Parts: sequence; structure tokens; C-alpha cells
Amino acid sequence: MAVNVSNIVVGEATIQIDDSANATDIAAMDAFDDIGATQNGVEISWEPDMVDIEIDQYGDAAKIIQTRVKVMVKTTLAEATLTNLTHAWNYGSTDISAAQDGANTTTFNFASQGVTPYEKALVITGKAPGHTASVTKERKFYTKRAISMASTQLNMKRDEASTFAVEFRILPKTEDVGYEYGKIIDDD
Repeated sequence: MAVNVSNIVVGEATIQIDDSANATDIAAMDAFDDIGATQNGVEISWEPDMVDIEIDQYGDAAKIIQTRVKVMVKTTLAEATLTNLTHAWNYGSTDISAAQDGANTTTFNFASQGVTPYEKALVITGKAPGHTASVTKERKFYTKRAISMASTQLNMKRDEASTFAVEFRILPKTEDVGYEYGKIIDDD
């Protein structure tokens, strides 16, 4: 097999995010807000759990089945905005408010969320195979149900930037038959 170096993808990705209810179709999702810079890129993982079905005659697995799958998106948000903190801590944009008295303040109100986590929709855009200095090709990952799952912290240190590590668990949307977890699209 001949090597095609244009298939080697290098480069950062951007993330757009909005409320899961606004993820009606791809055109609507392309209009989501970009949440700014990330640090160390974006990682999308597909984590299947496999089970061996063993039989005595083989002394090994006669068959392997997938019992479940977990899809995750991991990144570090490099811009320490209150909006990004709400995404990292699994709150919605309605939990941020501007001062009503004309003061130049913004407030993130966080409290007990109850048992139902806040669902978001994500669009991740990066370079696709065939991208060169003269040819722009994009790969986009669309998912309609994402929940921030990992513990994260707000740090303010003298000698390093404040960032928010975030891990989104991607859940299936059962109405989207055949692409329940989302779509990955390479432009031509």
C-alpha cells in the first residue's frame, strides 16, 4: 500500500456548544457559539466493553460480544470565562446573569442541580485528510447529547493560566436512528 501523506492529520480543533434542545439539525448546530481556545487539543474516544462467550470445547472464547459502549470528549478549556466554567461544571448558560443595576458585573449562580444533569450539544471542527496549506478540508463531529462528567476545579495561580479540564460523556439520541451518538463528516 502506498502512503498518502495528505491523509496524515495534524492540527488543533475548535469546539462549539449550546443547549441540547437547540440541536435540531446540523445547520442549527453550525451556528453554535465557539467556546474559545483549548489547551492540548480535543480527544474523542470510543470505549467498548467486550465479553468473551466461552465454551468448554475451545478453552477460549468462541464468540465475543459488545455489551456496552462509552463515547467521551475530553479537552481543557484555556479561556477562564464564566461561560466555560458553567460548561465544565455542567450548568447551563441561564445560570449566568449580568447585573440589573447597571454595574459591570457578571454572576455565575451555582447550587444543587438535582438528579437530572444538564445536556449540551457539541460541534468539534478540525482538519480532515487532504488538508494542505492551499486546500482547506474540515472534519466535523456533531453530537446532540453531552454531559460534563469529570471533576474539575477553578484554580487561580500566580505562575500559570487558569484552565478548566472537561470530559463530556456522549449519550445516544434514540430518535436519530443510525447515528444515535452523532456524525463525523469530512468535507470534500
